[in-house]
Amino acid sequence: MKEAALSKAITEFRNQIEKNDYANLGAKGKYLTVPYRLKFIRDHFGERVSIQSESHECLDGMFRFKANIFLDGQLISVGESKQNEKKDKEFEKQQTVAIGRGLSFAGFFGDEIATAEEMQQFLKPSKPNVVPIKPVENFNADEFVKEWIEKMTKQAKNSVSQGAYEKGMQFLREDYIKELQQISTDVVLQAQIDESENTLKKQITNRRK
Repeated sequence: MKEAALSKAITEFRNQIEKNDYANLGAKGKYLTVPYRLKFIRDHFGERVSIQSESHECLDGMFRFKANIFLDGQLISVGESKQNEKKDKEFEKQQTVAIGRGLSFAGFFGDEIATAEEMQQFLKPSKPNVVPIKPVENFNADEFVKEWIEKMTKQAKNSVSQGAYEKGMQFLREDYIKELQQISTDVVLQAQIDESENTLKKQITNRRK
């Protein structure tokens, strides 16, 4: 019943989107905002849906954010984001980006996978107070993403719960922190990792049923 209700809600969400609902980001296209998505699911599901946000400080002093989205008490999607600079309201912005990704992976998106908030950050020109991420020498981003997804898949197969998965991944993230920082600056590649991880976490949850 939950899957049918979710599928129906996604269809209704897509059908009710109008052209003026998109935020215009110029040459880079149009995107649905996180508040727009949240309003729909709140109106549609009411108290049946809940979102739990988490933040974890990384070794570089930045924060990684996770948004767990639940429907009828069951996890249906996970979105993540990474803080890349320290400035006013950046903490809150990245929380919003994580929620937006979670909503997108749950099926609530228009013609894009990135949120408007995410794209605004990606398109914004660098400022003097931004500390640039030092590139990793001889780094092939596409190959790393493939290898990282393989590592996530292996960890997921050996994990009996999402908690166990996260503990195992924490050590891997620390070992590859520089590479992951570099990937986090690429919206498309980061989305590939997030979507794969979301699928793996659903598989872990389904194994326990």
